[in-house]
Amino acid sequence: MKNILLFVALVLIQGVNAHAQTFEGTIKDAKTNDNLAYVNIGVIGKANGTVTDDNGHFKLSLNNSNTDSLRISMIGYEPKTYLVSDFIMHYTPGEVIMLTPAVNQLTEVKISGRKYKSVVLGNTTQSKSTNAGFTSNRLGNEIGEIIKIKKAPTLLKQFNASLAHNVSDSIKLRLNFYSVKDGLPDKILQQQNIFVTVKKGQEQITVDLTPYNIIVNDRFFVSLEWIQNSPGPGLMFSASLLSSAMISRETSEAAWEKVGLAGIGFNVLAAY
Repeated sequence: MKNILLFVALVLIQGVNAHAQTFEGTIKDAKTNDNLAYVNIGVIGKANGTVTDDNGHFKLSLNNSNTDSLRISMIGYEPKTYLVSDFIMHYTPGEVIMLTPAVNQLTEVKISGRKYKSVVLGNTTQSKSTNAGFTSNRLGNEIGEIIKIKKAPTLLKQFNASLAHNVSDSIKLRLNFYSVKDGLPDKILQQQNIFVTVKKGQEQITVDLTPYNIIVNDRFFVSLEWIQNSPGPGLMFSASLLSSAMISRETSEAAWEKVGLAGIGFNVLAAY
């Protein structure tokens, strides 16, 4: 009986794989015609996605579906969404997909006569023994934590994270900030991409946020996103037990999930 069930399972898996098709192409800026690096592309609600490389090239396998949708998105551009079935039917091998720059209105910062207070918010652990890292090596994998503020509005001035181990080679990441809804990340807050390069031997990540004018009025979610393949064992951050759980998603369109018991050592210097 076990052999029969195993045979049936293998047939079903082979049937699913037989319908999977691999698509390759390039994503460009519709205004400048420049190739767009690190664009997210993935099936909404599924852990099936990727990120374009330095030259705007992507490669993604899709199964035909009449209900799933494919989303192509990047901060600063209008997203594009397709039914997976329509994308498969109409896509030409090597096709160029154009993304149109978005028109965003910058948030106004009101300066009053009062003196602003600086505060460090989030998890400040620098532990080397307790650590947490990316849940997979898939491009678009994202991890982070929810941070509470003292008072609204709060200006985010600097992001910090401690590394539990040195990396063996340079790693490129994207730093993201989101609003929070129902205890999970919701909408992206910044209007520009914030890229972070972690170099060999580096023990701390520090990012100046003042050029990005990120203002929050409630608790927010901060994350790092894996956007470029890199050799080596990966990246491990300092973490601490009995703190708010790390939140992760497999790729850019996958569902967010709370992971494990340890909180990851991400914090920000802020002013309110």
